[in-house]
Amino acid sequence: MRFLMFTGQGSQFVGMGKELYDNFDIVKRIFEKADSAIGFSLSSLMFNGPEDKLTLTANAQPAILTLSIAINELLKNSIGFDFDIAAGHSLGEYSALVAAGSMDFEDAVFAVHKRGQFMQEAVAQGIGAMAAILTDKHKEVEKLCSLVSAESKELYCNIANYNAKKQIIVSGYKKGVYRVAEEVKNSGLGKTIPLNVSAPFHCALMKPVESKMSAVLNDINIKKPLKPIIENVYSDTVTDENNIRRYLLEQITKPVKWLQNVEKSIEIGCDEFIELGPKNVLSSMLKRDYRKADINYVVDLKSYNGYKDKV
Repeated sequence: MRFLMFTGQGSQFVGMGKELYDNFDIVKRIFEKADSAIGFSLSSLMFNGPEDKLTLTANAQPAILTLSIAINELLKNSIGFDFDIAAGHSLGEYSALVAAGSMDFEDAVFAVHKRGQFMQEAVAQGIGAMAAILTDKHKEVEKLCSLVSAESKELYCNIANYNAKKQIIVSGYKKGVYRVAEEVKNSGLGKTIPLNVSAPFHCALMKPVESKMSAVLNDINIKKPLKPIIENVYSDTVTDENNIRRYLLEQITKPVKWLQNVEKSIEIGCDEFIELGPKNVLSSMLKRDYRKADINYVVDLKSYNGYKDKV
């Protein structure tokens, strides 16, 4: 069984998708659809920058989704690519929904553009922060976040992502995140790496985004997925359209349980994993946890040709 994975924000870079755009008409058509859906040349921003503008959440999210779906369409068109179950990390859940036929591409591009805009507006620049913590002591870090947050409202922080067996992300007010990072270091729980992000995602500080995104999603037609999807909040297997909007809204303020998603896919019986997007972020993490697994990625022309030859 094949598990299709879509990466989230942070994998964008200037020049993303340019080779594939220049070589394949089907990729070009997807990019043109994205430009039309959000009303400006996203493709030009992806190819030419500037980097600081592409990195803005409102631009990075639709850019990543566009390239992810363009690669999926290219594989379908060229080698009859298909999958058994899909999932996406945070914003990548929208890519998974498009790939599974539950959401139209143009609707998804517009939605994540607004999602990024609302997230950027929710917390003033410089107030929030995120940090990666390289540790397998997830419960201990959860307790640290609770203890620090209990001291003061200004120290609020929480786990934002359970990414891998030895990687979690903490998000919240900058003072709280830095305090937890310091405690992790002092107690020998693991290594911490500050993340260069524009907002503290997947925590309670994103609460203002929920009502705005609810209005956007209510105007979008969400259909029964043609293939199952594993969603981010509870790692539930989604086979109908009934709770998709709720899941997409809940993941704005709740942790992304990517590690649990992977474990769920293995439990279901997946034995091949393939990541589509700008960079091989998820597949690299997966390789560290499951060294002998059949893990693949398509992110550019070279990896496309390599995967095509393999299958």
